[in-house]
Amino acid sequence: MDISTPLLLYKRLDIQNAIIENAKNREIAIKFGESGFGKRPDILKYPKDVIELAKQGATSFHASEELWKNPLQLDPMMKKGDMENLRIGWDLVLDIDCQIWKLAKITTWLIIKALKEHNISSISLKFSGNKGFHIGIPFEAFPEKINNSETKNLFPEAPRSIALYLLDYINSNYIKVEKDEKIMFGGKFAITFQKLAEATKKSMNDLTIRHCSSCNNIIKGEKQKITEFVCKKCSSAITSNDPFMKCPKCKIFMEKLEHEKALCKCGSNNFYRKFNALSVIEVDTILISSRHLFRMPYSLNEKSGLVSLPISPDNVLSFEKEMAHPKNIKLTKPNFLDRQNVKKGEASLLLERSLGFNLEKQKGLEGKKEKNFESLTEALPEQFFPPCIQKILKGLEDGKKRSMFILTNFLTSVGWDYEKINALLHEWNKKNAEPLREVNITGQIRYHKQRKKKILPPNCQNKMYYVDMRICNPDDLCKKIKNPVNYSILKTRYLNKGDKKRRSKSQTSADSSKVEETKKK
Repeated sequence: MDISTPLLLYKRLDIQNAIIENAKNREIAIKFGESGFGKRPDILKYPKDVIELAKQGATSFHASEELWKNPLQLDPMMKKGDMENLRIGWDLVLDIDCQIWKLAKITTWLIIKALKEHNISSISLKFSGNKGFHIGIPFEAFPEKINNSETKNLFPEAPRSIALYLLDYINSNYIKVEKDEKIMFGGKFAITFQKLAEATKKSMNDLTIRHCSSCNNIIKGEKQKITEFVCKKCSSAITSNDPFMKCPKCKIFMEKLEHEKALCKCGSNNFYRKFNALSVIEVDTILISSRHLFRMPYSLNEKSGLVSLPISPDNVLSFEKEMAHPKNIKLTKPNFLDRQNVKKGEASLLLERSLGFNLEKQKGLEGKKEKNFESLTEALPEQFFPPCIQKILKGLEDGKKRSMFILTNFLTSVGWDYEKINALLHEWNKKNAEPLREVNITGQIRYHKQRKKKILPPNCQNKMYYVDMRICNPDDLCKKIKNPVNYSILKTRYLNKGDKKRRSKSQTSADSSKVEETKKK
C-alpha cells in the first residue's frame, strides 16, 4: 500500500466524521503499518485526531465491540467485577470470512435473511476490507435483562452463542445438499462439490456431516466388514478374524459368515449429508474474548489496500471489492452500527433462542467431559503432547486464534499453571507468520481465569478444528483417543508403566546377584 493512500483517505472530513461517530464509548487501537499497534487503551474524540494520526503513520483504526463508560480506565489485569462496572453494553459484530468470495457473500446474505426472520430490522453491514463482511446489531436492540442477568455482562458468551446459533439455523433451513453433487444456498445459488473441493482441497466428508436417516445421529465411521462364526448345532455366534473356528461348546467347526457392520448404532446404513459451513467459512465471533476489536468503518485494510466500507444489507450480493478502492469511496448513510431508529428489545427472541441453543449443546458436552476427563496433579511436559499440539507449537500461517483457544484449554487440562501458559503462548506467537496481538493472548488467559474451571479442548472429531486447520497428523496412539488431553494422559501412563517394569527388572537382577554372592560365601 502506497504511503500516500492513508493520508488521502483520512484527510477527508466526511471520513473523519464517520470514524469519530463510530468511536463513541469504544476503546480504540491504532495500527501503524508494519510497526504494529499503538498503545492501548486509546480513544478518538475529534475529527482532526484522525488526520493527525495518519500524519504520524497510522494506517487503520480498530474499535472494541464493547461499550465503556471510560475506555481509558481499562487494564489487562482488571478484575471481572470492575470490568462489568465499566462496561455499559456491547454491539453484536458477526465477522464472516471465506477464501471463496462468492461463498462469503452468500453466507452473509443468508445470515441477514435469518436475522430478518427473527424480527430484527436494525441490521447494518460493511465489507471487512479483505475476505468477508461484518454484520452489526446495536446493543439497544437487545433486552436489558434476560434470565435475571444483565445483558451488558453477557460478553463474550452472548455473541458467541448467537454466532453458533445462526450458523446452525442457516445450515438447517437454507442450505441443502442435493444428490451428493451440489449444495443449494437459499434455493437460489448452487455450488458443486467438485468446484468446492478443488477450491478448498477438501474431501466430501470434510465438507459435509453425515446424519443417520433413521435417528438423525451423526455418523463418523465408515462401513466395516465383520467375520462371524455360527455353530450349526447350538446357534452360538463368535466374531473373529481367524480363518476357521471350532465351537467351544459343541467342538465342531463353525460356519463362517461375512457381513458389514451398520454405519449407525441404530442399525441403519442410510444417511443424508448436511453442509459443514465451518469447513470453509470462518466466523471470528465464535472465538472472541473481552476487549475484542473490529476494523472501523472507512478504515483501510493493510493487506488488500481496500476500505472497510459500509453498504446496505440488501446489496450484499451485488457488492464487489472494486467498490471499496480508496479512490471510489462514497459515504453511505446510515453508518455501520447506527443507533438512530433502533427498535429497543427487537433482538430479544434471537438472544433467548441463542442462549437456549448453547445451553443444550453445553449439557451434552459436559456429560462427555466428565466421562473422559482425568484430573492431573502435575503438569505434563511437552514431550507427552500429541502430534496436533506439537504442530501448532511450531508456528502457523492460518488458524492462529483457533489454535490459541485449543492451546489454552489443552494446557490448563494437562496441569499447566497460567504463568507457564502465558510464557509458552508468547513464545509460540513469535513463531507465527503474522503474530497475534498481545491483547488476544492476555484476554484469552484472563477469560480462563475468570471461569475458574478446566475445559477440555475440542474433541478430535470436531471438524472446525484439527483436520480443517491441517494440523491433524495422527500416530498409532491417536487411534485410541477422542481428545488431545487423553493422548497425553495415556502416553504418560504407558511410559510410567515401562519405567516401573524396568525398575522391577533391575531390582530383581540386583536381588539375584545378592543371592548368588551369599551362596558363594
